[in-house]
Amino acid sequence: MWNPFSRTEKRAADDYTYQIIAGQESALSDAVRVGQTSALETVAGALSRALSAAEVTGDPMGLITPEWLNLCGRDIVRRGQHVTLITPRGLLPVETIYWEGEAAEHESDWQAVITTCAPTLTRTRRVPRGRLIVVRWANTSGRPYEGQAAHHFASLAARASAESERAAGDDAASPVTSFITVPEGQNQEDDSDSLAPLRRSIADAKGKALLVETTFSGYGEGRGNAPQRDFSPQRLGPNPAAAQVEAGKDAYNRMLAACGMPPGMHSATTAQAAREALRQWHMGVVSPVARLVASELSRRLETPIRLKLDNYGADLAGRASAFKQLVAGGMALEQAAAISGVLMDDR
Repeated sequence: MWNPFSRTEKRAADDYTYQIIAGQESALSDAVRVGQTSALETVAGALSRALSAAEVTGDPMGLITPEWLNLCGRDIVRRGQHVTLITPRGLLPVETIYWEGEAAEHESDWQAVITTCAPTLTRTRRVPRGRLIVVRWANTSGRPYEGQAAHHFASLAARASAESERAAGDDAASPVTSFITVPEGQNQEDDSDSLAPLRRSIADAKGKALLVETTFSGYGEGRGNAPQRDFSPQRLGPNPAAAQVEAGKDAYNRMLAACGMPPGMHSATTAQAAREALRQWHMGVVSPVARLVASELSRRLETPIRLKLDNYGADLAGRASAFKQLVAGGMALEQAAAISGVLMDDR
């Protein structure tokens, strides 16, 4: 008869609990490693700097600063959303948020429990949705209130990128040295050790070249005991396989693509390809995110906010082509430049 209080069953329950806890810790560890990858930082840094360079119009109070836009862009990529509390003294970034809604389907009726941080203070409070600026990278229909980052949906690529960089770090941290073969009995490390001066010289050289006596004489024992070739040090240290290096590059590019950044922005071999990648990134990520930020700001601050981005470098070839055609058609240089958007030298 099965005894629910038997020690065997108790151990099974303990093992099960341990597995649950271990799984949670493993998931947290994976999340930390993903957040430390170069691919994620590449996208987060690029978007944060692009938004911070935007020209803000319609903000008479001067609340929308480059610093706030920079933080917003970074949080959107890394955390999947950015939340800011509107206070009488300005905008206050939110560290954590928990949504509440008592039978409230519409977002305007939601309440939120938020936590804000200062150097010596952490404060938790409940605020209505209207006092919060919330910009999300993406969400789902089942959880519209929770912003999700790109590496949540592309978790396999994120894990591959994290594991690839972790392996590369482990390889780089391994010892780096050289092995030098010596005759038997010549490495005693005592007063009779004939190689002691050579060992000291190698240690003092610290990677520099040394002039040493040839082994052609067989260490004084004649040519018959000489090695087939002179000193030939064999290196021990990081030496990743070509397949491992290629897999790391592929995981990096996949993570960039999942975050909306064309890999060609960092691997293009021609200026034309680099400009096209930049144009795609501006059209596919920077401009839409900037519009989402401006739309949310306009609603919460109750004033039309616009973020004007500097997209001049994204379409240099198109501007130049339009300028050339207008001038060839007989239009004045200044007028053609104004229409095509080409900058003229004032000198």
